[in-house]
Amino acid sequence: MESIRLELSNIEKRYGMRRVLHHFTLMAEGGEVVAITGANGSGKSTVVKLVAGLLRASKGQITLHIGATDESDPARRRRLCGYVSPDLTLYTELTARENLQFFCDVRGVSPQKIASTLERVGLSGREDDPLGQYSSGLRQRVKLALAVLFEPPVLLLDEAGLALDDKGVALVAELVVEQQQRGGLTLIATNDTREVVLAQRVIAL
Repeated sequence: MESIRLELSNIEKRYGMRRVLHHFTLMAEGGEVVAITGANGSGKSTVVKLVAGLLRASKGQITLHIGATDESDPARRRRLCGYVSPDLTLYTELTARENLQFFCDVRGVSPQKIASTLERVGLSGREDDPLGQYSSGLRQRVKLALAVLFEPPVLLLDEAGLALDDKGVALVAELVVEQQQRGGLTLIATNDTREVVLAQRVIAL
């Protein structure tokens, strides 16, 4: 994988009159795992959404370089980030396979890795069941599958262990290690110590 450099410079984010982030700065590179912790409402999820290009900062600048290419435009970042979040909505009337197929179609990429990715997250035998029949933990595994399906340079995990059993939490750890070994960058927004210990650096908000 090409070199990765992400920089958030003096970021401020306001929701109306409420300021969540103030002069927030972060620099991270490929191969790193960075955890962002803090009390509820401190801005953990906001940081992840800003990097993913789902929110715009009120002030400050976000830059992302992959090799020599500037990928800072939010639309570009959205395509380069794998994203897990409680806010991520899947289609419950579709199967796990169909959900991943849909996102492949949207991105215009080959669906050839769908089967192996679903197997990787422990959904073999359930891939053709509608998500409406899934437990919350199994739905979280589908989110993980979607996040890693395209082998993204940047992996963003917001409460990735939510609703997962011990095997599921171990799966998150394995996916983080695989991302690191590929030279990818991982940001983890969490207060779960089982996820925090995966990071090389911890930023407390």
